[in-house]
Amino acid sequence: MLTQPSTLTVPNDISYLPAIQAYTREIAEKLGFQKMDVQMMLLALEEAIVNIVKHAFEPSEKATYQVILEPISAGLKIILKDKGLPYAPSLVPEYGVPTDLDNIPGAGLGLYLMKKSVDELDFYNLGREGKELHLIKYLHYKSIEDYHKKSELELFPAPDTAESYAVEKKRFTVRLMKPSEAHAVSKLFYRAYGYTYSIDTIYYPERFSRLYEERKVISVVTVTDDDEVVGHVAIVRDDLEEKVAEAGMAAVQPDFRGQGCQNIMIGKLVEEARKAGLMGIFSKATTNHIYAQKAGLKVGFKRCAIAIGAIPADRTYKGIQEALTQRESVAYGFLPIENPPGIALFPPEHHASFIRKVYQDIGLDRIFKASEGALSTEGMEERTSVSVSVLPGYNKATIEIHRYGKNSVSDVRAILKELCIKKIDEILLHLCLEDPYTGALCSRFEELGFFMAGVLPFYHIGDTLILQYLNNVHIDYSKIQVAPGAAQEILDYVRSHDPNIV
Repeated sequence: MLTQPSTLTVPNDISYLPAIQAYTREIAEKLGFQKMDVQMMLLALEEAIVNIVKHAFEPSEKATYQVILEPISAGLKIILKDKGLPYAPSLVPEYGVPTDLDNIPGAGLGLYLMKKSVDELDFYNLGREGKELHLIKYLHYKSIEDYHKKSELELFPAPDTAESYAVEKKRFTVRLMKPSEAHAVSKLFYRAYGYTYSIDTIYYPERFSRLYEERKVISVVTVTDDDEVVGHVAIVRDDLEEKVAEAGMAAVQPDFRGQGCQNIMIGKLVEEARKAGLMGIFSKATTNHIYAQKAGLKVGFKRCAIAIGAIPADRTYKGIQEALTQRESVAYGFLPIENPPGIALFPPEHHASFIRKVYQDIGLDRIFKASEGALSTEGMEERTSVSVSVLPGYNKATIEIHRYGKNSVSDVRAILKELCIKKIDEILLHLCLEDPYTGALCSRFEELGFFMAGVLPFYHIGDTLILQYLNNVHIDYSKIQVAPGAAQEILDYVRSHDPNIV
């Protein structure tokens, strides 16, 4: 099986297209893609390359661009990278599907075909490093529903929110999952959540098993004496170089709720995270009840942020909870594993006390410094290095600034406008607290309508300040349930800074 990425450096001449497609076809077929999926992938690739050759460079300019083929756990990622003219997808008009064959629009057709031909399509502006287009196509795997009759996948009853479980103690063992148990874990999750869990990899046993073998998922299970899987929890990361991983994928069979197995599993996860060299793990707990939050607090997670309206109202957990009446919020928790000295942060002056308190509660030492009010832009790049990711199923997006440019505020404003036009409900903005420009520019971003969510240490860009934006989404804060203590303090602070509260 191919695992290593390969890179083609290609002159900006369209005559090289057949060679690129032939190489891509060979890689895709070796990875196991079906013929139709290969054709769709090559169509998207053709549209992307034509766009680069025609629009990224001046007509007489001699240049090169790169085509990177990167096998991933579930398929193939194609990255096209160039240092040509900036490209803003927001300037490409939406393609209208024609109803009249005599009046077929041409504008936006290439982008439309790309979106229809692959599973994910993302744009990245990298400042002086140019720009990238990512095309991702996933292999077809059998879902858990393909292995069982519906009668074998009956949903579990809802948990008792009063936590008054039967006192009969059961025998169980907590250990690392075996790859062969991925199917049993997938079935457990389906019966617990239906098809509503956010990390859909869990529903595809083969894909889930591959991620586990690659250590991108570290899973701990609770098993009975005869090795029946009755509980599961995991930490998940997209890249093995990441310093933190998300704890999640928690499910326990009803007969074993209240036995303490979930706490033991999380404790085992912390051991494995330390072995993997992680600096910490974070969690996201729903706020329509508090028992999941309490489970995290028991094993040492401390609240660090609350994202308002992070989950669509139709994302009900079948058999777990009643239908939501508004977009659901989530409470971030953080459990530090390492506490390295000497990390300096530049919090915005008006949020400095709040941020200091959060770090104190988490138990991480930081050096807090003041940003100079008017930092010089001399020597700063014109273009901001920023990435934008969208989760269609959640109708939410994340803007992440990797490096500030002279026009960072206007760049974020343009991205925000585009996402709002596309009716994205919740938009997060990630800013690096280790960069003094974050302290200086935070208030400028808040003028656009962003407001405080909290912090997340050791994240993609370093210690991260999380701001959030609600796009015409009404939130009744009285329906947000958080455990007493730090979570309530964070929620009160977030609410006090929400510009949508009148």
